[in-house]
Amino acid sequence: MSLADQFERAGIVAGAVLMVALPLSLALEALVGPQGPWWRLLAVLGPGFVVGWAAATDELPVSYSSVWFVCFLGYLLAVLGVRLLDLVPVGDHTGSVLGVLAVSFVVAVVADRFR
Repeated sequence: MSLADQFERAGIVAGAVLMVALPLSLALEALVGPQGPWWRLLAVLGPGFVVGWAAATDELPVSYSSVWFVCFLGYLLAVLGVRLLDLVPVGDHTGSVLGVLAVSFVVAVVADRFR
């Protein structure tokens, strides 16, 4: 494996960690509050590492661009929905924020299918 391929895989893992962390940070803040437990960072970054590793080794059933698109659009739609519905602070509206996040991701997945 060439050095360029190794850097590409490292970039895929790093990008997935960041993209998956966006919506997970909103969900975790709704569930445990802004001053969460010590494992909060692992809970936000760990799933992205797993997704990124699977994408870098071609073991993910979807493309890396789909992961990026769905996570980013889903997060933007969720933040917009939380702001429009005035669900701030999110810790006080846990169920509603998680519902908005779920609907946002359904919309993002449908948009990715038609992209």
